[in-house]
Amino acid sequence: MWKLISSVLLLVCPLVCADYVFAVAEKKHRLEFNNPPDAGQTEAVALLKPEMLRVKVANRLLVVSSRAISLQELPEQQQKLITKMELLLHYQQQFVYLLSLNSLEDALQNIAVLEKVPGVSYVQPDLLPMRIESEKAPSLLNTLYLNEQTFSVADYLALEKIWPYSKGKGSRVAVIDTGVSLNLPDLRQTKLRFSWDIDLNIPGAVPEPHQKHGNKVAGLIWAQPDKVQNINKFSLGYAWGIAPDSELIALKLQRPWTSNLLRAFSLAEQQGADVINISWLLPWVAAPVRDYLQYLTYEARQGKGVVIIVAADPKFRTNVGLAALPELLVVSSTDHQGTLADASWGPAADIAAASYVLTVSQLPGRRYEMFAKTSSSAALVSGFVALLRSWRPELTAAEIQLLLSETGTAKIQKMPQGSEFSYKVLNAQKVLAELSNN
Repeated sequence: MWKLISSVLLLVCPLVCADYVFAVAEKKHRLEFNNPPDAGQTEAVALLKPEMLRVKVANRLLVVSSRAISLQELPEQQQKLITKMELLLHYQQQFVYLLSLNSLEDALQNIAVLEKVPGVSYVQPDLLPMRIESEKAPSLLNTLYLNEQTFSVADYLALEKIWPYSKGKGSRVAVIDTGVSLNLPDLRQTKLRFSWDIDLNIPGAVPEPHQKHGNKVAGLIWAQPDKVQNINKFSLGYAWGIAPDSELIALKLQRPWTSNLLRAFSLAEQQGADVINISWLLPWVAAPVRDYLQYLTYEARQGKGVVIIVAADPKFRTNVGLAALPELLVVSSTDHQGTLADASWGPAADIAAASYVLTVSQLPGRRYEMFAKTSSSAALVSGFVALLRSWRPELTAAEIQLLLSETGTAKIQKMPQGSEFSYKVLNAQKVLAELSNN
């Protein structure tokens, strides 16, 4: 656990200065506003330095403490400014509170006072990283082999060999995404453990009509076409869920504020998630999220940990944010023959897996469609890991991550300019052989 030191300074005065500085682990971060927040304003866009990342800043503060704190313990003047105080998270000796204040100005000006409360380790603003403007990434110039009529997820993951041991029964997979609609025919038999809308903080995780991403992830893990159609097992042209007997924890999240991320991960832990799937990118991770992810990976579930699987950058460039955290299982993507699909590879990536695979569809007149890039590869690996956690529950998250990496098939990728590098492709047959012998 990092030792965290936090301070926030108003550099001159609230009427003329638009810069605020906070320090975490002795590293200074600056929030640079184009204009000082107006009185009563609750959100504003700022530039986070030195990351040079645009973020939204809200009238909320995250207070991390080594003990439980009540509103009455806070200074009287600050009590008057706080409209809500919520215990967002408690693990080990860490208490994370979410304070809502009257305005953004109130929040930023009162951090220094709040961090002096006995037991408080640090205080920082609630931030929402904004999308990084698309930059042109180099191409590997690979010719990809894709054939939905011949590629079989069942063969790729050796499901004929592992399903006699387990189809995921007893394992729980949290999908943090745009929501999941279980009224799609192939998903109606899915065992729903829990659902929650993180943004609204209410029950349910039904996606918005235009949002299909979460359903595509769910289709790779839970689709059961044989429950609604008279077809043979693993028939080509159908989407077959990898771990159909596992339980779904559906967490709808579209605005990854620091507070929302902590709420989503906390609910996943509370519901007993063995696997968490994150098939999207986050360019920056705040300290309280990073600390909690380390705990989840190595110490949650009585030391067995949660396998947290994240998608690598779908373009051939350096992974950042969530996809750069070494404790997470970072998945890049390949075509159907193991050729890297112009996706990111580097020290942070653990394994590459097939993409462009069939999943459920919401397109008019279609039941299935291709799911591409690292989003699909991460979901595919999440389904496979759910099987492993069901079959071999004694394995820790760290052991599974190491197993997938060490059994991966090494491949050589040549760069257009002549250099080359090696990467590893998921080898399910070798994983099963290794587990069968041990």
